[in-house]
Amino acid sequence: MGRALDRALGAFRSLLFNATAGVREERVIRYVMNEMQKGKPYDTIVKEPYIINHTTPHMRARMVENPRIVRGIEDQLAGQRYVYTVDYAAVKHAEGQD
Repeated sequence: MGRALDRALGAFRSLLFNATAGVREERVIRYVMNEMQKGKPYDTIVKEPYIINHTTPHMRARMVENPRIVRGIEDQLAGQRYVYTVDYAAVKHAEGQD
């Protein structure tokens, strides 16, 4: 009975951790979108302390794949206000593909 309880508690902790990570990621994405709507370029936003403190380097490297962020960048590029560069080295490093 002890092992079954340990497994159940482990599954619950895992579920809770994943849900918390999803909420945190959603808040960060919402923050990025709000800042982009204020006119800040994405490259500047991802270097802000709030983003750095609430994400890992891997999460920051992958954020640019979020459809809402892509649309925000496209909107800014359509207005020809900014030129963006993507640092794929950070993604490769985070995935261990050095």
